[in-house]
Amino acid sequence: MGLSIKGATYQAPAIAQRVSSFQNGGNLPAYCVVENLDDLSSAPICYQESADGQTYSDIANTKATILPGCSNGQIVTSSQPYIALFIGGNLTIQFSVIRQVNGSPLSLGTP
Repeated sequence: MGLSIKGATYQAPAIAQRVSSFQNGGNLPAYCVVENLDDLSSAPICYQESADGQTYSDIANTKATILPGCSNGQIVTSSQPYIALFIGGNLTIQFSVIRQVNGSPLSLGTP
């Protein structure tokens, strides 16, 4: 089995846009966590899906507002091959994606 946990820090723009995307692979839906590292501002988020990695649309029931110093975790389900985080607020966030792939993966990715 292969558990993949990836995370990075991003600056969310003042006007919401996609700040990170990932391929929707794995045997279970991805579990995504956004932590708002700002002390004052809230972060409006939603997840988007795409068939080609270029044109995205919102995934139903994924919109949320993350209060300062708080986190939001969601199981993000999509039949499309690409998923992206759409966020605004002019603040710093930590974004993590946890995925499960059954069996021994051919590649564990770049260290």
